[in-house]
Amino acid sequence: MDRCVACGAELGVGRFCLNCGHPVGTPAPEVVEHPPIAPPVQAADPTPVAPTSPPDLTDDAAAPEPAPAPGPEPGTDPEPDPEPEPETEARHEWDPREDLLPYESVDDVDETPIHGRAWVFWVVGALLLVGLVVVLLRVFDADDDVSATDPAGQSTSEQTAPAAAESPADAEGVATDAPTGVGRALQLAEGATFAVESTAPPTTDLDGNLVAYEASQMGDGDPTTAWRTEGAAEGQEIRVTLPQAAVVSRVGMVNGYAKQVAGVDWYPNNRRILSVTWTFDDGTSVEQTFAELPGMQRLDVTPVQTGTVVITIDAVTPPGAGDLGRDYTAVSEISISGRQAG
Repeated sequence: MDRCVACGAELGVGRFCLNCGHPVGTPAPEVVEHPPIAPPVQAADPTPVAPTSPPDLTDDAAAPEPAPAPGPEPGTDPEPDPEPEPETEARHEWDPREDLLPYESVDDVDETPIHGRAWVFWVVGALLLVGLVVVLLRVFDADDDVSATDPAGQSTSEQTAPAAAESPADAEGVATDAPTGVGRALQLAEGATFAVESTAPPTTDLDGNLVAYEASQMGDGDPTTAWRTEGAAEGQEIRVTLPQAAVVSRVGMVNGYAKQVAGVDWYPNNRRILSVTWTFDDGTSVEQTFAELPGMQRLDVTPVQTGTVVITIDAVTPPGAGDLGRDYTAVSEISISGRQAG
């Protein structure tokens, strides 16, 4: 067992002796013997001398010489001056509990890394979340007329386009006093009267049910019913009489027979209308073209007050192909939107 070279105590764990605090591995300190300190000699109290006032000095009188300091009597050895007391450093009593580092504060160092920039990940995550919300808002803010579902559950697509003004004033960009109507927007085709030049006779469907193709079915709100006529029907007119005069601002049509039954889609099996012309009471008209899609395709028009709307069929597709192809022109629904006339 190692012992301290300074005090001889057994050495433990650490860099210092736990008994005297001497650093381990260093030589023993040199012991310096100090000479004995003589007690200080107390000088005798001098006899007090009464103060005297200084003599008046004139120019002819010299100042008295000061009396010499008392010295040792003749024939005696002078006393030696007392030696100055050696300065002793105040020795601090060593306490191992205060002067030594605890072993655990040196050996057991926490090596867990400090993540000083963890806030960066929170900021990035918040920005990504905001971006996702913006994208979702733009997606759900799309026009509902682009894609919709009809009451029968069939997927339909709608097309809305600005009207092509044909009056000279509108074509030149001159502002016109267009009516606005009163009240809320209404579906004016509901309750309207439909008149056509010809109607195809009823037929029996694949389930054995009798199916009619009356003109009134263009305003019943059900795209699975339709008005149908034989052949191309180009040049024929559909006259719609509104329940009362109104300000029309939007028109539209399902330009074919949009019925699906028993796995058969009758839209491509009949002729589809490719373009029509809408004419109003004041003589203004607007042309609408259609895509071959079995949904409501709408067109915004300059507001016009009218009691009747005449639809002229301008162009249609060829008959349906295949065994189920039919040489009929069909219209499933007509839409006329506006407000009551003021």
